[in-house]
Amino acid sequence: MKTGGSQRGNAEAMDAIGFGSLNLDEFWEAPQELLDAQGLKIGHEYVRDVEWFNNFYPVLKARGFLKGVDPGGSAANMIAALKRMGFSTGFIGAAGREDAKQLRLDELGSPTHLRILLTDLPSGRCLALLSRKDPQRDRALVILPNANNLAGSEGIDAEFVSQFQWLHMTSFVSELPLMNQITLLRHLEGRVQVSFDPGPLYCRLGVEVLKPILQSTKILFVTEDELALLSGMNDAGRSVRQLVNLGIRIVVVKKGSAGIHVFSEERSILKAPPTPVRIVDRTGAGDVAAAGFVAGVLAGADLETCVDLALAAASQSVQGYGRSAYPDKTLLRQILEKGRDSSQNCSAS
Repeated sequence: MKTGGSQRGNAEAMDAIGFGSLNLDEFWEAPQELLDAQGLKIGHEYVRDVEWFNNFYPVLKARGFLKGVDPGGSAANMIAALKRMGFSTGFIGAAGREDAKQLRLDELGSPTHLRILLTDLPSGRCLALLSRKDPQRDRALVILPNANNLAGSEGIDAEFVSQFQWLHMTSFVSELPLMNQITLLRHLEGRVQVSFDPGPLYCRLGVEVLKPILQSTKILFVTEDELALLSGMNDAGRSVRQLVNLGIRIVVVKKGSAGIHVFSEERSILKAPPTPVRIVDRTGAGDVAAAGFVAGVLAGADLETCVDLALAAASQSVQGYGRSAYPDKTLLRQILEKGRDSSQNCSAS
């Protein structure tokens, strides 16, 4: 099965644009007791308000160790990884004017391909809290949305977005950006292929609320827990069938260190990731896996090569904090060549 071909021969066609949150991620190593006292579980995501941040931050500074600060946000990470792998990219979102330099917006695309509302509000914040006792280097995420609540509020130009082959959407905390995402899809009328990573925030809303997005989605990225949240069922097979019946072509279930399980119309593939040289931080690994998978689609690779790209990209990304270890063109080329060689060997046998 071919997942789809690239239109890169068309000078007017861009590869992928993201629509999601823009955050400044802070990576902290903290005592497990501190996380327990706040009810923060490793591997989970939380939304907190300004008052909580103001109360917690002095305690975190006193008892934790700041390991790094980097731009983040699920869609932003995915698009930054695609751009580093050599694809033409853009982004839709909102950020604080004073934080624009720290967010390194140039990693998301050239200025003409960015539609980022700059406001007087601070940009979104995400605390990635790593427990000193966790050898897997997983983390609890705590989010303060700030400017992200305004994403798309100036109106979105569907003609601009239709220049791109793929639109990758992720979640927001407030309802307004979600409504803006749905409105954009209505105006696009199927002119752009859509990938969607709803995360736990959107999955809690359920299928009916998200149906306007799901019915336009070709590739869905979810974890096992998110799949159950979204569908309201603990049976993964039934959940996937429900989503496929909405028109979703490929469901990619992210299983963390166990790899990914991909369901398509024709087959399913379950693969474990390559062992990383070292594990520094898992934040954003799922976003990079999504980038690797879509990179394969844009390159016209078969489904198995897309899976291999997703796993290899994610495995590389955990070897540094933030975007410091994201994959580049070299990894893309290596996996694509390996996939072509494997395909030729199968054809000859």
